[in-house]
Amino acid sequence: MLIHIQDDIELTEEKIRSKIDEIKKRLIDLEEKGKNSIYFQELSNLALLQIEINEITDAEENLQLCLKHFILQKDNLGKAAVFGILGVLKFKSSDYKASYEYYSKAYEIYNDLNQHKEEIICLTGIGNALIKLEKLDEACDIFLECSAKCSDRNDIYNLLECLGNLIHIHEIQENWDVVKELYKKTLEAFEKMRDFKGIIVSNFNLGILEKKENNFQKALSYFEKGTQRARESNYIELIIKGLSYIGEVLFYLGNIKSAKEKYVEALYIAEKLKAKNAIIQIKVILKSFGLDERHIKNELRELEKTKDLP
Repeated sequence: MLIHIQDDIELTEEKIRSKIDEIKKRLIDLEEKGKNSIYFQELSNLALLQIEINEITDAEENLQLCLKHFILQKDNLGKAAVFGILGVLKFKSSDYKASYEYYSKAYEIYNDLNQHKEEIICLTGIGNALIKLEKLDEACDIFLECSAKCSDRNDIYNLLECLGNLIHIHEIQENWDVVKELYKKTLEAFEKMRDFKGIIVSNFNLGILEKKENNFQKALSYFEKGTQRARESNYIELIIKGLSYIGEVLFYLGNIKSAKEKYVEALYIAEKLKAKNAIIQIKVILKSFGLDERHIKNELRELEKTKDLP
């Protein structure tokens, strides 16, 4: 199974509610001076935060008020911003057709106004909606267009998001050769950014794909590169994962002794980390090598004497 990097949630619900309260107070002050464009920009910010905590009905009501204002004012950027937020809202509400339509309306305006950053955000929203609508070929075309725009502007962060979505599509379609090439592109991007976790995971995924095709020597090379990066960056859990991958490939290559040593090293680190699931899995593998609990303990003691490990 390929590994995916998960983003941390930036704001807790408590912080979002606190920000909502701040905006509501500002809106009361602004309303006294008249509902101008600043008021409706704040109202759209409020709606975006309401979407985050699933206050969907309130958010949509506020967005429709904003849209009416920006249409009356012939404020195209304001309209585009609201269309984009409605795209987010409809996506979160699982109305993917409406989400696609709103993102498309926003994109059309941003494209006319040469708002490049916003174009990329809208294309990503359109592509994600198309994936949910199971229109994978159309989604693929959108993400390819988005990738080209990101490359033209050296926007590596959004390029990685596009590549991640393209990988997801081609994984579903089991186009493994394409997935492999896309992971090579993500590896290049992570190298440029010096994003070590991204580099590690990309190497591991390339190793998994090579292993899937029985290209064990190539797989070993990718797993070793990823594991070395994990050591350098002190990502202990990824070191364990990498050592296990290396052990598995060495086994397939017939190097049983070295495979056993890698699994023992992985177990040693897993026990230090108290990673229960990893400990159980690695012990099962070592027992399949013919080692019982006493032998495993002896191997761990010997390893501790000879190696400088985390």
